[in-house]
Amino acid sequence: MSKEPEKRPKKAPERVEPPPATGFPPNAVHLVRTNQQITMQLSQMADQKASILMGATFVVFTLAIGQARAGAGALTTPLAILATFSFLSALLAISAVLPRVGKAPPAARDGEDRGNLLFFGHFAQMGEDEFIAAIKARLRTEEDLYEVMLRDTWQNGVVLARRKYRYLAYAYRLFVVGLTLTFLAFAVEMTAMWME
Repeated sequence: MSKEPEKRPKKAPERVEPPPATGFPPNAVHLVRTNQQITMQLSQMADQKASILMGATFVVFTLAIGQARAGAGALTTPLAILATFSFLSALLAISAVLPRVGKAPPAARDGEDRGNLLFFGHFAQMGEDEFIAAIKARLRTEEDLYEVMLRDTWQNGVVLARRKYRYLAYAYRLFVVGLTLTFLAFAVEMTAMWME
């Protein structure tokens, strides 16, 4: 006699609860960090472009003034135009990189501080212990951490768009207009000299 193995009723598989969701996908921090790095690179590029433009315009300004003082004769008008536009372009390039450090922004109407604790202009007005406590308070949850990083990225982007790249664009355009007007004035004066 063979005994058949006793059949046991199949147990339903135990349901394993997934770990609680953090609210953000795993690659969210990568996205935010990449965006911060790109924003900082754009800021550095703007500073480098402004530096190049300042150097070029100061050289052109100095040469134009030197030639005008040396008595360039008929070319004083083109040299004056070139010197003027170079100087104005340099001023705009300086405005693009000139740091603006003022008071920290006041708390919003709802009482929540929306200042950027990662910006030195904000935290430099705080005591060290106050700064550390404020940072710790903002890093208690993952959502707070993302908010700090995103606020920093947004504010840096606003400075890039409204200040650095805007003034740089004006500076480059002004320099090109100055070069064009200088060329036209030079052409007019040279034509007048040849006609005599």
